[in-house]
Amino acid sequence: MKIKYAIILVVIVIAVGAGIGLKMFFKPHANINRLKAEYKLDASSLISEFEQDENSATTKYSEKVLEINGELKSKTKMQNGIDLLILEDEMQGISCQLDSSWASANQPIIQSLEIGRSITIKGICKGYLMEIKVSPAIILN
Repeated sequence: MKIKYAIILVVIVIAVGAGIGLKMFFKPHANINRLKAEYKLDASSLISEFEQDENSATTKYSEKVLEINGELKSKTKMQNGIDLLILEDEMQGISCQLDSSWASANQPIIQSLEIGRSITIKGICKGYLMEIKVSPAIILN
């Protein structure tokens, strides 16, 4: 009798685990337009925070929605078709991968961007590895 209850309990635990896993796997894509920025800052101050204390800055900003204002240094389209913008410094700046659905609907905005001009990006900070990664992101101005 105890074995029967143990088997039922194991099946229930597996079913609940599978349900949670599937829900997380098929979680809808975050709509950056609707998310409120938790921090609004300049690109240079964000970079200096990461350079001064990477662990503290990672704890503070990782997986948070940021609104970043900075100078556009580079814009490219990667091999997978995603638009990539670099703010402040091409080597150790802020790498922003634009949200693919937003980018496809706003190609004229992306095309009109000029290197050296100030832009504001809103996106989710993914951390720091040679540069600060922000993905997915959208252009606010």
